[in-house]
Amino acid sequence: METPSGLVVIVGCSHPGADRLTEAVLEVSGYKRAHLVIGGFHYPSKATLDRLAGMTELVAPAHCSGDKAKTYIQKKHPEKFVIVRTGSVIEF
Repeated sequence: METPSGLVVIVGCSHPGADRLTEAVLEVSGYKRAHLVIGGFHYPSKATLDRLAGMTELVAPAHCSGDKAKTYIQKKHPEKFVIVRTGSVIEF
């Protein structure tokens, strides 16, 4: 989704990897970087989360990302971490 802030990538339960999905979106969209990646990351590895953080300004792990992924992003990439829950409103 294109927004005034940049590209926002919304993923579901990312079995192939949120990083791989984001990379594919960037490739076809022509953007070099996403503003935000949000959604279920399907219990990703730390390596996946680090690659994802390198492709985007903000990361909002939800639902099936798991508490470990949320904690990892919050501690390793605190400037990128966005808390998102049911009913959250994010303005761009």
